[in-house]
Parts: sequence; C-alpha cells; structure tokens
Amino acid sequence: MRTQALAEGALMATIAAILGLAGIYLPFMRVFTDMFWTIPLVIVTVRHGLTTGAISLGVAGILILVMAHPLQAVSLVLQFGGLALFYGVAFKKGYKAAMTLLVGTGVAILSLLLVVVLTIALFGVDVVNIAAQMEESIELTIDLYQRLGLFKQSAQTGLTEEAVRQMMEAFAGTLGLLIPAFLVLWALATAFLNYLIAQIVLLRLKIKIVPLPPFREWRLPWWVIWGFIVGFAAYLAGDYFAFEGLLRLGMNIMLIYTPILFILGLSVGSFYVGKYLASTWFRVFIIILALLFLRFVFLALMAIGLLDLVLNYRHLAS
Repeated sequence: MRTQALAEGALMATIAAILGLAGIYLPFMRVFTDMFWTIPLVIVTVRHGLTTGAISLGVAGILILVMAHPLQAVSLVLQFGGLALFYGVAFKKGYKAAMTLLVGTGVAILSLLLVVVLTIALFGVDVVNIAAQMEESIELTIDLYQRLGLFKQSAQTGLTEEAVRQMMEAFAGTLGLLIPAFLVLWALATAFLNYLIAQIVLLRLKIKIVPLPPFREWRLPWWVIWGFIVGFAAYLAGDYFAFEGLLRLGMNIMLIYTPILFILGLSVGSFYVGKYLASTWFRVFIIILALLFLRFVFLALMAIGLLDLVLNYRHLAS
C-alpha cells in the first residue's frame, strides 16, 4: 500500500506540474488551469493522507521550478498548495461543506496575500499598484480619444475632455480604495470553484465525501453576519467623522459581502420557488419579471440573504 501511495503521488504530482506549466506557458488558459491545478493533489491527499499529498505538492513545485521559473513555481505553490492540502484533509475527514468553504476561503486569502507580499518584496509596490497604473494610462487614453475625434463632436455627444478625465480619475481612485476587496473576492471565487470541481471529480471517482448540499439549501453560520455589521459600522463612522481609513475599511468589507448576501438570497428564493411554484411557466414569468426590475431584485435578495443569516427562514442546519 505504501508503494501504491508513492506511485500514485508521483503520478498526481506530474499531472499537477503539467497543469501548472500549461497555465504559465499559455497565459490565456491560466484562469482555467488554476481551477484544476489543485485537483490531483486533493485526490492523492484524500486517498493516501496529508503526508503523501505534501510530498506530491513538493515534487510538483520542483518540476515547475526546473521547467519554468523559480518565482512562478513558488507563487503557484504558495497560492494554491495550502488550499489543495486543506481540501484533501477536509474531504477525507468529512468536514461540513460550509465550514470547509469558510476555512478554505481564509486559506486562499492568506495564500494570495503571501504572493502579493512576495511580489512587492521582489519588484516593488508599483507592480501591484493597479490604481497608479490606471492613472498613468489616463492621459494616453485621452490622447487616443482626441485622435479619434470624439471630443470634436462634444456638442452632440456631451463628452468633453475634462469630463472624461474626471470620470476616469474618479474610477481609478475608487478602484484603488477597493483593491483589497477585489483580492478577497478573487480568493473567495478560487476557493469555491476549486471546492466545486474537486467535489465533482471525487464523486466521479466513487470516493465517499460529504457533498455540497443543493443550491436551495445553501446557508452560512449565523455569526457571519458580524462581519457585515462591523463593515457597515466602520463605513458610517468613517463617513461621519471624515476618517478615510475607517471609511475605506467599511467599503471593502461591504463590497466583499455583496455577492455573498446576493447568493444567499438567491438560494432562499430558489427554495420557496421550488416549494410553492410548481408551474414552469410561472417560474419563467418570475425570472422575466426579475430581469425587468434587476436593481430592485438584487437589493431585495441581498436583504433576504442578510436576514436569513439570523432568522433562518428555511429552518436548515448550519
């Protein structure tokens, strides 16, 4: 059995290395390979334990280091290695899906933070300062618009050079404030997609795991609401006392919670539509109506998702 574990670990390390190299040498595939790179490591960890999974991760990192570049290998291992090993252990021990995703998101955030810190330490803050790079490109964009003659017809279009510059500067400034939230959301998305794909593959391989419940039964523990409360309070206090740091913190936390609460609200809506609205035509009508009043529906679903954390309308176990 030990020989089988080592052989399978070597095979999975090779597959992981191939996926990693594909993402490095074919950048347009990077988003897809990042979602699948952890799967071989999750499989070997579930089947043979954490030690074999860690050895496979190390071997995959060494192969990528030899065939590509040391920094690319270290970045890939730092960003997804810990997530792969944690998911492998979580699936093996039968952790609940909600807790696995919460901890997995935390691991993904810390891993991404390590990669950002490493990048800044090696190349300087300008490499990851997206807002500063956008501000530098504003003048180039304005020059391009002038060459295209967009400002010559400003009387008809209402576009003036100063108005466009102000809009672009405002957008760049807002983006600069919200970069931490975007990084967290990216980590959350990668954690969820890696979990979902790993679950599908493990079930196909007939490996017993605790599967993610149906979408209509998704919910998070009640204490998750405290993060939103802290963010909202920070936003109000920062706005009232003109404290930019606190205001920025509140804005980032609320942006992070926006898709989470929307998805929870959508899950609640799906639960009650499935329970009380059996007619397919009526469901289609509800969807069309929602699309017509998209902004209102979006805010309503966020509110429903927020309240569901405390009220638990569906009486589901956390």
